[in-house]
Amino acid sequence: MSRFFIRSVLSALLLLPFALPASASEGSCYGYLTELVRSSDFPFQYVGKDKVNLLIDDDDGETVRAQLFFDTDGTGTIGWIKYTPATRVLLNTSAELDEPVELSFDARFADGYANCLTEKQAG
Repeated sequence: MSRFFIRSVLSALLLLPFALPASASEGSCYGYLTELVRSSDFPFQYVGKDKVNLLIDDDDGETVRAQLFFDTDGTGTIGWIKYTPATRVLLNTSAELDEPVELSFDARFADGYANCLTEKQAG
C-alpha cells in the first residue's frame, strides 16, 4: 500500500465523529443517547461505562427519562437520567428529583442523536 492511500484512509477516519452505536444502526436513535450517557461524568461506581445500558422509562418527544443498568449474573440499576434534546441538558436524577445534577458529556453524541431524530422525522 502506498503512503498516499494510508494517509487518505486515516484522514477519512479522523473526519468520522465516532463509530455508530449498535442500536443506532438498527433503526433507533437511543444508541446515541446511550453513548452520550457513557461519555458523561455520571458517577459510575460499580461498573465500567462500557457496560452501562439504558432502559427508556419515558420519551415524550421533549425529554427522555431512562434508567441506567448493567447486566451481571443479575441486573443492577445504577441510577436514572433525564435528557432534554432541545437544550442538550443531561441531568442525573438518581438522588434528588427536586435538585438533579447537571452532567457534562461529549457533544458529538448529542449531535448524532439530534441528527438521527431529524432523519427519522423526515423519513
